[in-house]
Amino acid sequence: MTAFESAIKAIFADLNMAKDATYVPLQGENRPVRVVMRAPDVFANVGRSLIETPSAVLEVQVSDCPVLVPGDSFIVGAVTYTVQGEPRRDSEQLTWQADLYAA
Repeated sequence: MTAFESAIKAIFADLNMAKDATYVPLQGENRPVRVVMRAPDVFANVGRSLIETPSAVLEVQVSDCPVLVPGDSFIVGAVTYTVQGEPRRDSEQLTWQADLYAA
């Protein structure tokens, strides 16, 4: 196990950093996972205006979700989030990063 793998495992095990969730794939069975949720604001220039929009981003370990596709969902607490767009892997190929919308 590399130092990066150890660090990722520690982050996802930390109760202050990650949350329990249920992964609901389009195909296959639901399973429990740990996720890191972020809600960064996204800024876009439209003409001479700067538009700020909230967004939701989820990170999950590739070992928990080897395949992640648009349309898959995660239930976090009482909210269901659906993956929109193509999920991206980090440079070490250890985590998925997915843009979400609350369904």
